[in-house]
Amino acid sequence: MFEGNRLLRLACKGWLGAMLLAVTACAVPSPSLAQQGATGTDIPIIVMADDSDQVSIPSNSSVSKYINTKIKEQFSRYHYYVVSQDAVAANQGFDFNRRMDSAAVLRAAMMAKKSGQPEFDVRAVVIYKVYPRIKDLGFAKQMTIEIAGEIHDADANRYIGDFGPMSRTFPAPADCNDVACISAVMRDKAGDVAAIVADEARKKLALLTKDAATGAPIVSPGAGGTGGSGLLTTYNIRFENFQMQDVFKIKGVMEGEFPDFIRSGKVTGSEPIVEYGYVSKAPQNKLLEWLYVLLGDMQIRDAKVIAEGNTFSI
Repeated sequence: MFEGNRLLRLACKGWLGAMLLAVTACAVPSPSLAQQGATGTDIPIIVMADDSDQVSIPSNSSVSKYINTKIKEQFSRYHYYVVSQDAVAANQGFDFNRRMDSAAVLRAAMMAKKSGQPEFDVRAVVIYKVYPRIKDLGFAKQMTIEIAGEIHDADANRYIGDFGPMSRTFPAPADCNDVACISAVMRDKAGDVAAIVADEARKKLALLTKDAATGAPIVSPGAGGTGGSGLLTTYNIRFENFQMQDVFKIKGVMEGEFPDFIRSGKVTGSEPIVEYGYVSKAPQNKLLEWLYVLLGDMQIRDAKVIAEGNTFSI
């Protein structure tokens, strides 16, 4: 009865949320609200640069890192969780201080994915290429930036598609001849580059959230109509200062009662730090809500859940 009542409350929360959303949509019709919908549903992706061409700016340069930061911001607006390339390098011991082509970049991303650490279990890999070129007009210089890229489904280990090359032209100072000047212009136009990369890539990433037969978005109602994304997302569940018996009890409820559950990984570590991977079709915000419901039912009042992307530290 205890388990059934909790599952009913989870279902009611999903039903009530859907009703409130429907009432709000009817009362305040606004196209902008629809455009803010979560196309990526916080699925994890990694975005890396192919800088093998000597014309391109090295990915370890400050301007390239700035562009990458702007790209992350753009993807966040489309509700994708971007795994940091620097975090991968630091954790896995990879050396990205050299030029890499798309094959090497993809190989590094897949090695991180297969490391067994849930935070690097990305759903897709986005590789972008940026080529700045200077043309002398006599009275001034003109910079042309070519942008291209490709997207890979990391779970299925398959190529999804590419985009570009797309060109954007900007004026540059008449004496713009060196790397410093090119970098300055590129930094100034980083937002434009990022917007193009994210906008083009998300069109290909949308294939991951659509049914192959109908072309309609995949929706997994789950128990209680949670409206999951239909995509498998691996969450890292981390417990700090918990007794092992409580960890196993929470894990059992998450596996047996949480909607949209797919599978969970083995428990690693020991008291006081224990963690495991949890694969689900549920969106991140719903999983966070259910964890608080569960902790309340277990009368663990002093627990706090810290959500950082797809990692929950309890």
